[in-house]
Amino acid sequence: MKKLRFTILTALCLLAGCNQASDVPAMNSTLYESDIHGLNTDTNEAQQYTLSFEIADIEKPLMELTAKQLTNSILTQKIGDYTVYFYHKNRDHGEVNAAIQLGTNRFEIGQVGYSAQNTELFTVRQVDAFGKNYIKVNGVCGANCPISDYIDVNTNSPKVMRIEAHTVEADVDKDGIKEIVATVGTIAQTSIYKLEPSHTVVTNLNETLGVQEVTYDNEANTFVVGTTNWIVKGGKLHEIVR
Repeated sequence: MKKLRFTILTALCLLAGCNQASDVPAMNSTLYESDIHGLNTDTNEAQQYTLSFEIADIEKPLMELTAKQLTNSILTQKIGDYTVYFYHKNRDHGEVNAAIQLGTNRFEIGQVGYSAQNTELFTVRQVDAFGKNYIKVNGVCGANCPISDYIDVNTNSPKVMRIEAHTVEADVDKDGIKEIVATVGTIAQTSIYKLEPSHTVVTNLNETLGVQEVTYDNEANTFVVGTTNWIVKGGKLHEIVR
């Protein structure tokens, strides 16, 4: 009888031991999987570069012209209350200059081309930049050498900002005020111009990023380096990590 009880107890203990042994690995396995799911395996970190601006010496006052100096006009474009003249300054009909009429006064903008054969290259638009309205006059100074003149008509002493590049007005930092993005060169050099309280400043993005080519995507409002896109935020260039 005692042997029978011992046999039954032994069998029960063995069964209990087997159940306990099977539970332990299952618990350890569950904890291990939980740790794996909690790990952050995304090692991509967005790069940031601080934008360094310097004074841009691109603004000058407009010089007044007389009516006799506009006798060789080749093209006239009106925009609102303003008239822009494209004319030959010299009798040899070589270089093309531009002038603007503000009220009853005419002012010389400067040279905007070398030939009158392609007048479609000379354009005039009214644009918004730096929180002000400008008359924008486009021309060319040679092969792959565009000219963008911004005439400030909001003052009694009109001034012009000349940027020798393709330009677009865009709110790149989303602060509600449009900056000027300028791109020039076969291998694109891209800069951002903005207005400080007392002067215009500029930063070169190629130098900031240490790369040869930077382009601007106007639709996406991003700067492109190869397959990488960048945005401006808080005075810095931020890499977009996908």
